[in-house]
Amino acid sequence: MNPVTARRGVVCGAHVVAAGGAGCLLWAFSVPGVAVLLAAAAVAVLGVAVLLWTVGAQLSHSAGRTWPGWLPVAPAMAVVVLALLVTGVPLRARWALSRDAFETVVAELPQRRSATGFDRVRVPATVGSYRITTAYLVPGGVVFYEENGAFFDDAGFAYLPDGPTASLANGSFESPVFRPLGAGWYRWTASW
Repeated sequence: MNPVTARRGVVCGAHVVAAGGAGCLLWAFSVPGVAVLLAAAAVAVLGVAVLLWTVGAQLSHSAGRTWPGWLPVAPAMAVVVLALLVTGVPLRARWALSRDAFETVVAELPQRRSATGFDRVRVPATVGSYRITTAYLVPGGVVFYEENGAFFDDAGFAYLPDGPTASLANGSFESPVFRPLGAGWYRWTASW
């Protein structure tokens, strides 16, 4: 194999692997908690991409190309991915695409009576782009458990038009932390 073809193959491979790893990492942070196993796998894939990128840079340098045009692409991609993660764009974007489906499900639920605890209700297994394992009518709204959770903790979405109350914490829903998504919707995580 000729060295130019080998170098191009390594460089192309580095960028393809980096794009795949970045996509997986963004998806891992698009849930109300974090899909920890997917995030760990994405970081490993990104490590392979860094190794390939370094080999490609070394091959280019050996060929006398001190500043190849492709060199800043991967670092720029890393900066963009980090900015998206820090600003919470993956979750907000995926939630925006799924919100109407959640609102439809909430509208079709039985009338929210004065629930005193967690009353289980049937909901579709998939709402928008999220897998829902169970849902409960609770005092003041509805709590949805999302499949990925937050590794060892639970996570999901809640519709609480009057906001979360201390009465939501119980023996199996310990220390819930609610973060607003707007219009009475929250993402939450809780210990078990």
